[in-house]
Amino acid sequence: MGAVSSIGEVLELAIGREIQAAEFFTKLAQRVGDPARRRLLEELADEELEHKARLELEMMKEGLVAKTVGRFVEVEEAAYAAEFEVGPDTDFKDILSMVMQKERRSFRFYAHLAGIVLEEDVHEVLLELAEEESRHMVRFERAYERLTSNET
Repeated sequence: MGAVSSIGEVLELAIGREIQAAEFFTKLAQRVGDPARRRLLEELADEELEHKARLELEMMKEGLVAKTVGRFVEVEEAAYAAEFEVGPDTDFKDILSMVMQKERRSFRFYAHLAGIVLEEDVHEVLLELAEEESRHMVRFERAYERLTSNET
């Protein structure tokens, strides 16, 4: 991916990331047999779609001026994107570990974008999304801790 040069591109990049995340969590949910665990992953997919809707709202706002042209640094998609292989025999502990990694990358992604955006409204939305991704990460870290503490 090349350098991002406008707020529209930032928002499109973030929307694409939310779509990818929702698909990822939906696919994970389909591979989990336990109904409670499946619901947990489906809820996360729904939250990612809510993030997408918030970003789309920002895209639709009138008067969005790209004050940041030429000020964006190279955003390396590989630094934030992660592909995980999950099979029918994948342990839920491993799934939680993957989810935590993905949420950590999403937090860094939004924090990075928020740090380079000058438009206050978009900056605030990106910071809010970073905070939400952080809450997701903590939620799954706690689930992981509960799961592993029950194993000992």
